[in-house]
Amino acid sequence: MVCSVFISHATKDVPLVQAVVDLIEDGLGVPEGEIFCSSLKGHGIPVGQNFVEYMRKEIAAPEVVVLLLTENYFNSNFCLSELGAAWVKGHKIFPIVVPPLNFTAIKDVLLGVQAIGLEDDISYNQLRETLNDLKLVTKSVTKWDVKRRYFFQSLPGILEKLPKLETVDPAEYANVKQNLEEAKSELLSYEDEIAQLKKRIGALEKLKDTKEVQAVRREFSGSDYVAQFDTAVKAIISLRSKIGGPEVLKFMLADYYGASYGMDVRNYPEQFEEASLVKVVRLQDRSVQWGATRAQEVRQRLAEIDRLMDEQDSYDEIAGHYADRDIPFETDNLEFWESFYGV
Repeated sequence: MVCSVFISHATKDVPLVQAVVDLIEDGLGVPEGEIFCSSLKGHGIPVGQNFVEYMRKEIAAPEVVVLLLTENYFNSNFCLSELGAAWVKGHKIFPIVVPPLNFTAIKDVLLGVQAIGLEDDISYNQLRETLNDLKLVTKSVTKWDVKRRYFFQSLPGILEKLPKLETVDPAEYANVKQNLEEAKSELLSYEDEIAQLKKRIGALEKLKDTKEVQAVRREFSGSDYVAQFDTAVKAIISLRSKIGGPEVLKFMLADYYGASYGMDVRNYPEQFEEASLVKVVRLQDRSVQWGATRAQEVRQRLAEIDRLMDEQDSYDEIAGHYADRDIPFETDNLEFWESFYGV
């Protein structure tokens, strides 16, 4: 069922919208089911309904459209769509201009349309007459006068609650726009220059010694990827003696990276016995105890190295720096372990 009274409003103006709907419903006795107002419970869109489709249905044929024309209203594309629909369909409209707007806001499709000011007490009687002609008024004139008086007494507080539209000084806007255009132009020139520099660097990398090129890249990029890598590697090397020895570390590396490598207790009994004492391994089931303090330290350092290897920039820099080692630069590779961790 399409409602008789459609309240076209901005959602930001709900305090005012509620007051106007109360005035129509309680002051005039217009039945709740005859008033459509999308922002208010009981007057809005039922649960499960599509918002846009329901709004389109309601704006199709109401008897009268009450327009609450605020700054927020004219700044809402949805409100302007409702206004356009009401104009196209030729609905009877009742525009109410809300301060700080004045009647100069009535333009475009509303040009020449008679409107009332929000605080124009007497003019609200025209709304009563309109709804009375539609046989929607069920309350006495006395009830209307009492409710209308209360409405106007409440208006100052209601208007205070309305969010103010944020505006920008036109001169300031023009200045910012000009600066933005200049910045865009300058950025484009920088991008062209950067593209040329990248081509030059690429050509130099093919001609120059790799380690020298990497050193220059580090100098100008300000990165310390190699230093971070070296620090983590040195920390792992220093942990070898604390966890039992290099063979224990190799066993832990294999376990960490999911490689198949058995615990060689027969050839390295002392290393694994010591590892067992510091809780790094368990001899009974030949497993790594990653919850142990030393094991956690090893895992933390390995995670740092993996993170550096996962990032393309850091990987390129570190791999280039150690290119002379002639090994697969893969953290889960035995040659990598032997070269960097001494296992």
